[in-house]
Amino acid sequence: MTKFVAEVTIGKRDRLVTLRIPAGSRISPALAQVEVSFDGERSRHRREPMTSTVLEYHAAPGTHRLEIDFGGPMPAATLILPEQTSAVISPIPALHDDATGMLSTTGLIWNPSQPPRQLSGLVSSLFAHNTHLVSLAGTFAGLPELMEVPESLFFPLIYARTFTGVFALSGLDHVSRQLFTANQLTEDFSEAFMGCRNLHAVPGELFSTNTHARIFDRTFAATALTDIPAQLFAGTAQRGSFVETFARTPVRHVPAGLMRGLAPANVDGMFEPAQTMPHDPLNIKAGPVFAQDFFEDTLCAAGVPTKRARL
Repeated sequence: MTKFVAEVTIGKRDRLVTLRIPAGSRISPALAQVEVSFDGERSRHRREPMTSTVLEYHAAPGTHRLEIDFGGPMPAATLILPEQTSAVISPIPALHDDATGMLSTTGLIWNPSQPPRQLSGLVSSLFAHNTHLVSLAGTFAGLPELMEVPESLFFPLIYARTFTGVFALSGLDHVSRQLFTANQLTEDFSEAFMGCRNLHAVPGELFSTNTHARIFDRTFAATALTDIPAQLFAGTAQRGSFVETFARTPVRHVPAGLMRGLAPANVDGMFEPAQTMPHDPLNIKAGPVFAQDFFEDTLCAAGVPTKRARL
């Protein structure tokens, strides 16, 4: 039987471990029963549409094992994991919609409004039972301790079309060049790494197989990127959108060839700087230094690359 299995790491403080399974207006019968094990202490519960299931454990400092078993499938976007959850150590069960019991197309593993903020480790086979997923929107957003993920993490997701905000506001400081290699149908990488303050560099081959990718709005906005590989978008779709892609980053030079052959539709605020200067309304002086071919390659694109239009 497939279970959700995680490690919970307890320090000298905050020894109370709390797991919450929120109620819903409707719960699929297939997801109504749940068995939870914490270090072998098992309990069975029947979920009710109007009453949340709240389980509390008093644990000693150290690493503990948490297992959650819905009998096969697992309700997407519902679990509020203990705040001390540090790793997911086995593939997650197939994600199902909590109301209908049907397979979920969106890879939301826990309640996105309350992510396990201390999570730092993911097993490489995490999505082995979820090859059906189409959207990874916000899956790992808001995880400041998540600094690196396995390069094969998304390999099973051959139908994925969007990674919108997948790692937004996370602690990523390293990205493998093969991270999106298997996701050849993906079209949308908007906000994928937005707000990753520890991310200083990305490999030039990051999107090398994503020939359908065309939406890169705010993908790297507010990160720590200082340099951009010239071939980063080579091979992605033409007429793409690059609104604020690198806005508010320390990038000081835009390399030659970055937009070659892409004929982008929109580059509005693509390099809008975090800091402005007096008497510089279009941020020409405050913005990065552009290779001349950038303007030639974006001649027909909407927007001003150094200043986002304000509506």
